[in-house]
Amino acid sequence: MSGMSVGGLISGLDTNSIIAQLTALEQAKVRRELQKKENAENTLSKFKDLQIRLGNLSQKASVLETLDKFNVFRASSNYDEYATISGKEGATAGRYELVVKQLATTQKVASNKISTVNEPLVKDSDLEKIFGAKVQGETRTATITLSKSEAGIKADPLNKTVDVVISETDTLKDVVNKINAAEGAGVRASIMTMADGDNRLVLTAVDTGTKSFYIKDSGADGTEGIMEYLGILSSGSDSSQVAASSNALVTSNGVAATTENTFEDLNSAFNKIKKGDVVGIYLPTSNGAGNEGGWVTFSLYDENGESRKIGDVLNEINTALGASGSNVTAKLNDSGEIVLTGNLNGDQNFDNASLKDVKIQIGTLSSSVTPSATDPVTGMALYSEENIFSDVKKDMGSFSARNVFENTITEAQNAFYTIDGMAVSSQSNSDDKTISGTVFTLKKVSQEGMEPIKLSLDLDKEAIVSNINAFVEEFNALMKFIDENAKAIVKEETDPITGKKTSKREVGAFTGDSNISSLRENLRQMMTGIINELTPTTDNGYTTAYSSVSRLGITTQKDGSISVDRDKLTKALDADFEGVRRLFTANWFSDTPGFSVGRFTKDSKTGTYEVDGVLGFINGQAAQSITGNIFTLDGLSIETPGSGKAKITFVRGIASQITNFMEKARSTVDGYFKESEKTYQDRIDSIQKRVDELQMRVDNYSARITRQFAALERSMGNLQSQTANMMAAMSAMTYNRR
Repeated sequence: MSGMSVGGLISGLDTNSIIAQLTALEQAKVRRELQKKENAENTLSKFKDLQIRLGNLSQKASVLETLDKFNVFRASSNYDEYATISGKEGATAGRYELVVKQLATTQKVASNKISTVNEPLVKDSDLEKIFGAKVQGETRTATITLSKSEAGIKADPLNKTVDVVISETDTLKDVVNKINAAEGAGVRASIMTMADGDNRLVLTAVDTGTKSFYIKDSGADGTEGIMEYLGILSSGSDSSQVAASSNALVTSNGVAATTENTFEDLNSAFNKIKKGDVVGIYLPTSNGAGNEGGWVTFSLYDENGESRKIGDVLNEINTALGASGSNVTAKLNDSGEIVLTGNLNGDQNFDNASLKDVKIQIGTLSSSVTPSATDPVTGMALYSEENIFSDVKKDMGSFSARNVFENTITEAQNAFYTIDGMAVSSQSNSDDKTISGTVFTLKKVSQEGMEPIKLSLDLDKEAIVSNINAFVEEFNALMKFIDENAKAIVKEETDPITGKKTSKREVGAFTGDSNISSLRENLRQMMTGIINELTPTTDNGYTTAYSSVSRLGITTQKDGSISVDRDKLTKALDADFEGVRRLFTANWFSDTPGFSVGRFTKDSKTGTYEVDGVLGFINGQAAQSITGNIFTLDGLSIETPGSGKAKITFVRGIASQITNFMEKARSTVDGYFKESEKTYQDRIDSIQKRVDELQMRVDNYSARITRQFAALERSMGNLQSQTANMMAAMSAMTYNRR
């Protein structure tokens, strides 16, 4: 055993030293295995370190990969508790003065009383009405369709609704969970308990504004659905149907117009209503009473030249609608939108198929149009031409159906504010539609007498240069790390005893690894290569002098590293900011207005696409998916005006290429890393097992030779004792003879 000591007192040998030397010879085998283990652990550590460094590079690149991320702005507000400003894709520097009149709110509605949350919602007697006839062995279901939130549509623009399937056995809790689990839905569900036995299903819009959310629901017999059954939607006749305009009437002082406002109250710096202007209503089809579709107009001024009240003109419109046989009434809601109520499905102009084609516009009649007929009932002039205005002062936009809710907790309203004195209406408190690329975030209503909120947005080129420099530095650090761990070193060693010199080759963790070598070369090519879609020789609608980083002052040095000339880069940003931005980001451009790229994925291919907006063809082949005017091919969604042809070029700049490469490589590079980790971990485990076995052999060997030397000492001790006894006996015999 290791604790045993022999000492060689009897034999005179240094047995402890002999045992130690013999054991050391065997222990050397263990040390060699431990060195192998240490090398494997070091390699595994380097692989993990490489993954971290790749993640760091991807993170630095992500700051530059899209148009909106590339833009860095300095934003300021003298009242940031009331409103702030920020920039995204397409933003430009600017200074603005805002006065917040009203904040947008969310729609919140409730069901009728529900006695329990843990029992099926629909009574047995009503199951067939809601879910249809029972089929033996099957559970009946009904489907409600919910509109998606803005974020949900942005994530998947091809689908603007989401279905929720309700089962006949579902409880209130089940319905709440299913609605909340619907990905991208524009509404969230909850349970409000008023008292024992008085529970309510509460639906709250995800987005603010009057277009918050929409529910489509019908039962098995085509009438009452589960949302009507629960009292969410108003049950009843066709008279409860509602549609609203997409735009609103806003007064010059920045609030929603009411029926008491005159049309001159709507004047703005851009569009001033003048005498002779009219409100025009376009009905695309016959209303069922024998009248052909077309425009009918109503004057905004009375016979004395005074501007009329909005309410008076609405009354005139409603009189005309009633006289023509249409059971539809127009009015204003609290957000200044025109709302149509009545039996919409009973009139071909206002049913779901035609509603979006109904137009209400305010403007100046074109001198070239003449009435095509006179309404036999009202005597009003009718115009059959599609466009009758030479100058549209206010377009109410298309109409869309909206729900009529039975129990409204909070009515949705839009935000209203003025920007440099111009009145603005917004569905959201974060308005990104009024000024392209600029987001105004409204927080509080301005107090009376308070000075305007002064906002400024300035492009921060210094921050952009710093982001690019940080990206390059991370790239250099990664390349240096790979190179240091891929090279092999030959070292000379001198034997301390013999003085003989020998050469020893030491390899790095990545030496000879073709996967790491390929990874390195791919990344370097992305960083230093040319973006072909931006070269001046292409005929695709856009070119820039900056088709590679070398033109920006980002150059490769003798040692292989890349340096950034900050002054030259700043000058490039001044000279052609858009060109530099496109060099780094994922972007697109078109040679024809109205054609654009709406969405792309990691599989979308760069290059120029020839698009036929009529046939839905991309590069001569039918699009994989067509929704309205959106065509999809290989994950690239192209929005068209529905007519014409165009060349659209999709570009991946340097930062976008690297982040996209990292994302796509997760299945290969990460898979390779995981496989390598497993290989080296298995090797480490195997070596450790070998070490344990060898150490056990060494321990056993040490114990065995220790026992052997101990036995030798005992044997020699016994022999010495016997010899001594024999010598003593012989001595005694000699003495006795005397």
